[in-house]
Amino acid sequence: MADRSAPLPPPKWYYQPWSVVLLLFFVLGPFGLPLLWKSPAFSRGMKIALAVAVIAYSALLVETVLTAIRAAMAQMGLACAPISVAILS
Repeated sequence: MADRSAPLPPPKWYYQPWSVVLLLFFVLGPFGLPLLWKSPAFSRGMKIALAVAVIAYSALLVETVLTAIRAAMAQMGLACAPISVAILS
């Protein structure tokens, strides 16, 4: 008969809270959300809060990159012409 009082093995490193947060905000971004939702270390409320924070953080990063690209194109004198005009030229 199996001993039911045996301790559970520790969770894998990628399910520990510090590593999930590190992966979410510095490595994977929104691609790490499935890892967050599979992690048993977070409550449902914390998972929702972190998911919203990661999505907002990722949107801010995308907007910052687009702004930087537009500024670089303006600095180089490249026009932001529509694709149809560029194709017809």
